[in-house]
Amino acid sequence: MFNSNLSINDASAVAKSFNLVFQNGTETRRQDTATDHITPRVMVVRHSESTRNGITTQRHNVLFSKRVETAEGEFVDAVCSVALTVPQDGAVTQAIVDDLIAFAKNFLTTGNTTQLLRGES
Repeated sequence: MFNSNLSINDASAVAKSFNLVFQNGTETRRQDTATDHITPRVMVVRHSESTRNGITTQRHNVLFSKRVETAEGEFVDAVCSVALTVPQDGAVTQAIVDDLIAFAKNFLTTGNTTQLLRGES
């Protein structure tokens, strides 16, 4: 398990402290200590497992969200979620998983993300 509290840098390379607020066997929730419970910045980690055709697949999801209040007084959430789904089979090596992670990290640059948010693909 990760440390109960995590320090993670934001886009400006400023460390944010995400403290553990909930944990069970498959999910943890952490909240940025610089935010309140009305407009929190949250980190959620979830794990699940399924089996199909005799192959077990593990799914791991990391989600970051920030709740904001609109000019109309409504609350909305901006979310970034990354899922890692890996069949537990010898054909899927750590090197394959490492490449997939690197592709995602290298693709999610500011320029590419701006294009994604405009609906480009």
